Amino acid sequence: MSETYFLGAVSGGAFRTEFGRIIADSSYYTYILKGGPGTGKSSLMNRIAAHFEGEHKVIRYCCSSDPASLDAVVIPSLHTAVCDGTSPHVFEPLYPGVCQRYIDLGSLWDDGALMQSRTDIIAAADRNRSLLSRSQRFASAAADICSDTFRLGADCLLPDKLEAYASRTAKRLFGKKTGGDGQKHIRRLTALTEHGFLTHHETLSDYTAVYTVSDELCAAADYLLSRLADEACARGLDVILSPDQMLSDAAYQHLLIPSVRTAFISGRAAEECSHPAAKRLSLMRFYSKELLTERRVRIRMNRRTADDLAAEAARTIRQAKLAHDELEAFYISAMDHPALDKLTEQLISEIAARQTELGE
Repeated sequence: MSETYFLGAVSGGAFRTEFGRIIADSSYYTYILKGGPGTGKSSLMNRIAAHFEGEHKVIRYCCSSDPASLDAVVIPSLHTAVCDGTSPHVFEPLYPGVCQRYIDLGSLWDDGALMQSRTDIIAAADRNRSLLSRSQRFASAAADICSDTFRLGADCLLPDKLEAYASRTAKRLFGKKTGGDGQKHIRRLTALTEHGFLTHHETLSDYTAVYTVSDELCAAADYLLSRLADEACARGLDVILSPDQMLSDAAYQHLLIPSVRTAFISGRAAEECSHPAAKRLSLMRFYSKELLTERRVRIRMNRRTADDLAAEAARTIRQAKLAHDELEAFYISAMDHPALDKLTEQLISEIAARQTELGE
């Protein structure tokens, strides 16, 4: 089974990614790609993923600024990762040469060809950087508004009723506690992109139970998903938690439990979900109706404002992508593509050799 997530997203006014945990895992060998836009990082990773996908599970991590582009590939059974190590996700080797290694794609470009377009390259790079910074400010403002709605919802929760429901649901789905020690993995299934909010629904294709959680305030959903994650781990089940970018990663938006092929999807992703096994789950009954009535005007105003700000952030990301495309064109024309193909084949051979070393 292959999976797709986002490597990171702008959350709480800064770009955040959890991929550093994989690089820090000394059982993995990570290739950290360096080079400008258009130097073939995404293409290289796509070729590696395609080569090993038939035999191995492959996890792809896309770029939130350009969802069509890869930022990383992980092959868990081979303890191998390949990632883009350029801004905004700059990664450094912790154990250089033995657990991580730089791959310098910049060594394959023609400096002279780039210098001929020096002025245009600098202008496009500055424009891309400025637009991305602007989109971050809109996304941050939207997150502040959404966080206000979340706090309003938390104040209106019926905790005893919600806790009882969470306990019953955990017993029904997972059975009795076993004293296990499952692991929690953080992976981003949804991110704000040039297309608006985008969710990798294809990752759920092998799940047999998908609950689409309806909760316009997010507080009940975060409580339920957090409790179910704890209960699953207490039974020795690993879980995947997806943080909510619009709540500055302070709450969870999705929960996946691969071993029991069960997922809980909330927010816009739930509204868009077309999974054949999807079951709608409304959590609005776990809020005090009286308290919600008192806050209804503010909640509606928050939603409209946050939607407008998120839409403007997406529009600005699209503009930044156009500047990025200009940059890519300069570097693509300056690259030694046969040498890049040779390097890619060398990396594939190295990774395949690791399969033999691991006894796969």
